[in-house]
Amino acid sequence: MKKTILTITALICMFALVLTGCGSKEAPETTAAPATTAAASAEPQPLGLSDWNLSTSTWSSPNGATVHLTATPFGYEEGQSAAFIIRLEGEDVASIPCTWNGTAYTADAELNAADGYCYYVAMTAADGSTAEIAVNTPSDVKDEALINMAESLNSYCTVTVETSAFADGKLTITSGDLFVQVPKITNNGETITVSEAVLTLWYNDEAVDTEKLTLEESESVGGYELSLTDISFKTPEMEDDHQLTMTLDVKLSNGQSLSCAAGTFFYNDGQLLTAVG
Repeated sequence: MKKTILTITALICMFALVLTGCGSKEAPETTAAPATTAAASAEPQPLGLSDWNLSTSTWSSPNGATVHLTATPFGYEEGQSAAFIIRLEGEDVASIPCTWNGTAYTADAELNAADGYCYYVAMTAADGSTAEIAVNTPSDVKDEALINMAESLNSYCTVTVETSAFADGKLTITSGDLFVQVPKITNNGETITVSEAVLTLWYNDEAVDTEKLTLEESESVGGYELSLTDISFKTPEMEDDHQLTMTLDVKLSNGQSLSCAAGTFFYNDGQLLTAVG
């Protein structure tokens, strides 16, 4: 009996030693996992941008604009740098060193009005490696207005009188079209609209009659249009070979004024004939 008890006690001790041995092997595996995670988080981010934005400030004239860049990199480390590059017809027209504000790179570029601009951010890592990111180009358009700046800063108005009628001392436009283009590039995204549009009939440099118009937004960006039908003007007493002229005057919400010729009409033998050409 005593021998049996000693045998059982010996088996229990051996089993306890086995359990203790397994536990000593698991401990290093548990502590190794956090070390692996820390090493992974310390890996450098790829050189590039996670987000960027281009905005504008307009000048007092439509001769150009200032383009503002804000660009967020995938990651930032001491010694990294970036530059705002603008090209026109394959040539660098601006290379502006960017400022790091703690969360993003910023830069301002003053550009003369021209069409065909391409915008890039050139990045240099602390180890000297480089990358160039296209942020707005004809092949990867983010803002077409900034690419074709001259066209987008321009504003104008046009009028086409297709047919007209003259009776009882009144000139009536029976068909025609009117179009106004406001600037597509504005100061800090300001929305520019048509505040007023007026057709004026002139005789001997004096205004004879006016007609205020209400325009509608067109499908084109920054465009306003109107189909001209049944718009009548009173006319003065005239003799043969006398003429009337018509103009369009437009005021924009930014204070800008536009004007254009709308037509010339010759009086002959009791009729008003539209000038051609």
